[in-house]
Amino acid sequence: MAPSVESVVESGGGRVFIVEPLAATGGDGKELSKHGTEQKSYTFDEAIDVAGFGRTSWQVFLVSALIMLAVLNETMGISILIPAAHCDLHLSATDKGMLTGVSFAGIILTSHLWGYLADTKGRKNVIILSLALTTVCSLASSLASDFATIVVLRLLVGMCISAPSATIYAYLGEFTKTERRTMMISFASVAVGLSSISVGTLGWIFLSFNWRLNLFDVVEFRPWRLLLILYSLPGAIGAIWMVFLPESPKFYLSQGRDDKALAVLQRMFLENHRGCTVEDFAVKRITPEVDAEDAKDKPKGFLAVMGSMWQQTVPLLRRPNLLYFVVCCALQFGMFFVSAGMGLWYPEIVNRVTSANQSVPATICEVLQGVHSSDEDFVAYAEKECDDRMTQDVFVYVIVLGSIYTFLYLAMSTLLQKIRRGHILFFNLFTSGVCGVLLAYVNDPYFVLLCFCAFMVFAGSSISLVNGAAVSLFPTHVRAMAVCLSLMMGRLGSVAGTNLIGLIMEDSCTLTFNVFAGCSLLGAMLTLVLPSR
Repeated sequence: MAPSVESVVESGGGRVFIVEPLAATGGDGKELSKHGTEQKSYTFDEAIDVAGFGRTSWQVFLVSALIMLAVLNETMGISILIPAAHCDLHLSATDKGMLTGVSFAGIILTSHLWGYLADTKGRKNVIILSLALTTVCSLASSLASDFATIVVLRLLVGMCISAPSATIYAYLGEFTKTERRTMMISFASVAVGLSSISVGTLGWIFLSFNWRLNLFDVVEFRPWRLLLILYSLPGAIGAIWMVFLPESPKFYLSQGRDDKALAVLQRMFLENHRGCTVEDFAVKRITPEVDAEDAKDKPKGFLAVMGSMWQQTVPLLRRPNLLYFVVCCALQFGMFFVSAGMGLWYPEIVNRVTSANQSVPATICEVLQGVHSSDEDFVAYAEKECDDRMTQDVFVYVIVLGSIYTFLYLAMSTLLQKIRRGHILFFNLFTSGVCGVLLAYVNDPYFVLLCFCAFMVFAGSSISLVNGAAVSLFPTHVRAMAVCLSLMMGRLGSVAGTNLIGLIMEDSCTLTFNVFAGCSLLGAMLTLVLPSR
């Protein structure tokens, strides 16, 4: 076997790490291929282009979409279960708000740690481990017999689902060229809409039954518990699927493991070019993004790991990354504040609105505050004998919301081939803000529904655009950290939005919608700071 070498060659002003067996050299000392010609150094985008888009790329795309669906099922699916579970778990209004937002609190607590692990241990391993833990905790929560137990288990679900909720964007983006990343992430994010459709459809089917099954005289197993199990299945399937897929080649490059990166690219090339051999793959060496020796350092001990986490974060707090990082965090906070904050209350609000008999047109605030309701208001609603039935309109509107999300994501993904990302992002957030302002004043029921859906959907669909921007803007060795921390701020926005609605909606409904609309309009202004592509 020929001896191997890891040497550095100057090429185009940058350092190139050679991960080939020791090659012959010419009279001038330059490395030569077996044909006697100097080997070309490829950028990662060029290498991905040579490998082509085929079976592995499609699998990465599909499993990423499935995992995005799983994340939404675990974090947002609980909102449709709460009205059906509140009698069994004896939930007060405060308990409902806490249970709605506790998974987001879990995401916030562990985002930094998962981001560090994904950047140092690998995207694939972190996603598989976290999805497996999420499934276990989610299945356990379906058997919870009281509020304290389920809230702890849903907190653990949030702490585990935190990893794939952000890392999957980096994983998908690193299998595609830079110029196509936002488009691919946007296409995969269609799963967000499909999640709402599946959540609403399954809820409509299973919550229409009223059977009961006594388990060991401890837990009364009812349809909402079965639904919680079904919502966890996409995550379990995604974890198993990921086992058979390769690690991100761009992650390998960031760690100085160029031979591993080349092996993944060669596998993709051979899948996409039937009849070719490894020798036909033109890429023999790739210009790395970071110094390989620095990437090989492994911290040992708790304090060393904490120090390493801080060192992994520091580049985001320095120029040229600082401005874009702050803007991405602010945008994520605002978009989650609006879309998830309102979205988590969406089934509850729709259930109340559709349960009220309106004889004259009324704004959404007048309906929620009971201005036009005959005998009941919010207080009476809460004081009634416990009733966990849900109107069919709730499921219809959840499915409609998911359908709008799906359509908008498909439209955005198509438009991204012609229109710059920044322009679409500005339009989405500006439209969301305008709809939020109108929502407090229009009284036509169909226009109210249209504005309410548009208010949430245009803000929510912009999340994937900012994730795509983060994957493109930040270097590979801090990319997962950047996405995790920006999404952590987003989840913080979800918790803030959910609790703010619970605190001031009944007393200051118009102010509530104006505050949320103002967040979208401010976000539209912030998008002007980011590169449009």
